[in-house]
Amino acid sequence: MFRRHYRFLCMVAFGIIKDEDAAEDIVQDFFLNLWQRRMDIPEILSFQAYAARAVRNLSISWLRKQQASSGEQLHAVTDAADPHEEKEVFNSGEAITARVMEIVELLPTERKKIFLLHVIDRLSYAQIAEKHDISLNTVKTQMKKAYAFIRAQVADDKLGVIFLALLLRQL
Repeated sequence: MFRRHYRFLCMVAFGIIKDEDAAEDIVQDFFLNLWQRRMDIPEILSFQAYAARAVRNLSISWLRKQQASSGEQLHAVTDAADPHEEKEVFNSGEAITARVMEIVELLPTERKKIFLLHVIDRLSYAQIAEKHDISLNTVKTQMKKAYAFIRAQVADDKLGVIFLALLLRQL
């Protein structure tokens, strides 16, 4: 479960806290806690959904602790005057992030591996080609297909396309 979901969960955490090292720590803490409570956890229908929600909550808690310890006030996601509207926008952005992460999981294994090496591990196309003993053109083609697939999956949602562009730029 760790190997299969680790990168996806790191993307979920990073999407919220924007700190790569802390995101990895949060995901590792999640798996450690899950292992320690493995006998007490009821049957989970969708591990990915359960894990994404748990990591999301841990990330928000981490962010709040960081902001509280630095004396900052928790900033709203938008400048909206209505707190319900702020919550809606925040939840909508989180839903799109979760959707993008689900879409990444749908990529073929090798394409997903190449995509995550570039997006999460921040390896250049040349480094990926060298690491996997494949041509640079193969990496370029796989990345092009991965981006096209993700864009096609969120194409019906204008907010999703905008958020996807922002998310991928930040990663």
